[in-house]
Amino acid sequence: MRHYSPRVVRCLRATLVSLFCSLPVPASVPPLAADDVGVLFDQSDSPGNIQQLIDDQTLFRDEKLQINAADLDALLLLPFLSVHDARAILQWRREHGLIEGPEDLARAVGDEMAARIEPFVGFGLAAAPRQPTLPLEGRWDVRWFREYPERAGITEGAYLGGNDKLYSRLRIVYGDLDVRGVLQKDTGEPQWDDFTSLSVALSNRGIMKQLVAGNYVVSTGQGLLLGQGRYLSKGVDPLGVDLRGKVLKPYSSSAEYGFMQGAGVTLGSGPFDVTLFYSDNRIDASIDEGMITRQRISGYHRTERELLHKDNVREEVAGIHVRYPVATETVEGSAGMTWMRYRYSLPLEDAGGRPGWSDAGSVDFSLRLGSTVLFGEAALEPEQEAVSWITGVGFTLAEHVGAVLAVRDYHQAYFSPFAAAFAERASDAAGEEGYYAGIEARILKNLQVGAYYDIFRFPGLGSYYGLSSTGDEAKVFVSYRQTPDLRWHLLLQHQFKEQAKRYESEHDGEYYTAVPFVTDRIRLDMIAEPAGWLTWKLRGELKSVDGRYPSGNEHSRGWLVYSQANILTGGIRLKTRYSVFETDDYDSAVYVYEDDLPRVFSLPSYYGKGESFFAVLSWQAAPGLQLSGRFGTTWYHDRDHYSSGYDERPTSSPSSLHLGCVLTF
Repeated sequence: MRHYSPRVVRCLRATLVSLFCSLPVPASVPPLAADDVGVLFDQSDSPGNIQQLIDDQTLFRDEKLQINAADLDALLLLPFLSVHDARAILQWRREHGLIEGPEDLARAVGDEMAARIEPFVGFGLAAAPRQPTLPLEGRWDVRWFREYPERAGITEGAYLGGNDKLYSRLRIVYGDLDVRGVLQKDTGEPQWDDFTSLSVALSNRGIMKQLVAGNYVVSTGQGLLLGQGRYLSKGVDPLGVDLRGKVLKPYSSSAEYGFMQGAGVTLGSGPFDVTLFYSDNRIDASIDEGMITRQRISGYHRTERELLHKDNVREEVAGIHVRYPVATETVEGSAGMTWMRYRYSLPLEDAGGRPGWSDAGSVDFSLRLGSTVLFGEAALEPEQEAVSWITGVGFTLAEHVGAVLAVRDYHQAYFSPFAAAFAERASDAAGEEGYYAGIEARILKNLQVGAYYDIFRFPGLGSYYGLSSTGDEAKVFVSYRQTPDLRWHLLLQHQFKEQAKRYESEHDGEYYTAVPFVTDRIRLDMIAEPAGWLTWKLRGELKSVDGRYPSGNEHSRGWLVYSQANILTGGIRLKTRYSVFETDDYDSAVYVYEDDLPRVFSLPSYYGKGESFFAVLSWQAAPGLQLSGRFGTTWYHDRDHYSSGYDERPTSSPSSLHLGCVLTF
């Protein structure tokens, strides 16, 4: 008789329980296509500003884009929709008329892309103008989070607050007036309103296209100067190099950095659109001998020391962006120019330690010539005489086959406090060169393949190792809908990248050197919908990391398997997942996107040996009232405590409870 390991038995048992619990009730609503977007979140090794993406997705769900009335620029505001796919939608409308539903959308862009964007689009003839027929419309999100057991910083009194994390977000809309506010307190923080955010936006009033006061973000060009709206870093979408979106947007994320505070306005009259903005904000920073050595982005204010850094530096920014739309019979798009001045209350080390105002500017373009898109930006920091630039071309190789080529050269001395550039490492648009090629092909209606190859070079590997370093990365994505109820996702990755490591030898003592790391990863997802009310996901991932040290190679291996059941019936949605993982060390840690409450994401890294489980339950208790809760726990088999320092928790099985309420009116 064959004996199976207890871990495998537990995984099978959890899967059967998840399926059994969902059997009795028939379907009343269709499965959630929006879950497909979660697959994209964990395709990147460093996901970027996912919280802002989730906020924007929520807005699109509430105010769906009418796909039959949208032009190319409007379509490109949809998350993850490429120029190639947007043109396919326009082509379908020209040849077949209206896109009448999800089936037509899938015929135009393929099953996979249709599933990604379907939650955000409507199939009417035109968007209905918003009328303030009611006193107001709004949405109020409230959440409470607690960990078990609590952290050492709380039990020892180093953290000044308790074990609760609180969050409240309110959005009120009245016609073209949009008001958003956020309150948040992290675990261990003493003040219930540690972070507050307020934005007031007014749109479409004569020549004024957009006015935002309070907290907001500005994104221009390719993000070399101002890239606060870039959602995800390199590695998610093979064609996702070109940064697109609105120049000016209100800010309602819970992230406590990366935004401006003041006012901005976009004016459109004649051939130009002009955006003016000013910000006077307080930020967290580390200060050493009168110099700002780094900006602190964690947002934590739990200890006396962390509170000393809270809002301890004043940041002023003023700027102008001019956009010239181009629309002729052969060319459409825009060219832009941006100039920005900024200063801090103390000299900033990254900006050369200069007191007073600093300047930076850029020029950018995005032009479409038929099925070809040319885009680029060059940014200048005059004080350092440093120029960073990126340029690229997107084009159609054949029907349903799109490609992109891009070259970037980011000067090592360049600095912009709001850069969020396309990059392997230097999203601040400094200290990196690269050559990128990506391709995406819809081979069949139900088969989509994407791949990219990126060669990169760092003029300086780090502060401890100043010599240059090179590397490369290749990723392949395959999405296949075998049947209407069964889909497969495959990810393959190979990366060669050097890291600065401290090394000790008998003859030379301690020194820093560049250590090459070779990473190989394979991930396979199966997503089945055996019933209209049930979605079942299985994932397996293997990861291998080889570090080539001077004394010899060090090998690290890791794997993870999970089973998840999503159940949707009536006003109740249940998601349960059971995972098993084992890695040699942190080098081979596996990152996994996990479902959470509405507007919340988790992207934990699993390393060591153990198992994990979570369940998310949402209940539409009444019209306009949704209640939800999440319980999660991890059982580690190779340790008796979790984390370290003040965040250490005296357990091998840390757990958490998350409760929330969403009220719409």
